[in-house]
Amino acid sequence: MNHLIIFSLVLAIHFSLNEACNKPNIVEIHNQLAPGKLLSHHCRGSINEQNKGLQYLKVNQNFTIEFSDVSNRRERTVWTCMLRHGPKMEFYFNLQVYRAARTERCNQYRSWTAKPDGIWFRRDREKPSGHVRNWMKHA
Repeated sequence: MNHLIIFSLVLAIHFSLNEACNKPNIVEIHNQLAPGKLLSHHCRGSINEQNKGLQYLKVNQNFTIEFSDVSNRRERTVWTCMLRHGPKMEFYFNLQVYRAARTERCNQYRSWTAKPDGIWFRRDREKPSGHVRNWMKHA
């Protein structure tokens, strides 16, 4: 009888945790370069070869990707974005903007901001972004 109670409790916890995970993960790309400066971005997801294509953001515009982590534990959700700017798009950085943990997560937040001095990052909406990368430059 005790085994049946424990099994029922485990099932209840499992389903309540999965139901609580109904908010998508979010990655945001922000352009805070300078007035008139475009930011190009090309983002790709690892699951089902999702490809957002080459797009451009004007200053103070944002791009958002919403998604869920995969349930297949042999694969992990990974999103990468190539960011570029400059008169000849010579300043660039290829970023892994999201990598799932070994278990599914939801309501994860990643914010990447392009500024003149490099890439800024935060994972908490309540905290400011911090500088994490300098721009690379094609010769």
